[in-house]
Amino acid sequence: MKSLVVMALMASVSIGAVAEHHGGSDKGKDKGRKAGMFKQLDHDGDGSISSEEHEAAIAKMVEERRQRFKTMDANGDNLVSKKEVAAARLQRKEGHRPVDRAVD
Repeated sequence: MKSLVVMALMASVSIGAVAEHHGGSDKGKDKGRKAGMFKQLDHDGDGSISSEEHEAAIAKMVEERRQRFKTMDANGDNLVSKKEVAAARLQRKEGHRPVDRAVD
């Protein structure tokens, strides 16, 4: 019983993180946006999100974050400095997409 409660809690936290990643915060956001996020995660359209659909969403989010990190790491040292973060923010704000550097 205890493991079931823990699993349910972890699932709700994970779904919340995925929803937040897809812009699904309740505070001042349109409820239609949340419904759109749910529909996006419900690949088979059965009205529920399976563990497989949930894992696919997490994997996609992880890959997107890896790409963001790689893009911010302008000098390729596998570290992102405050200066690199600031430069990436400025580029996003100005609508510029940084050119990916060559990977050796």
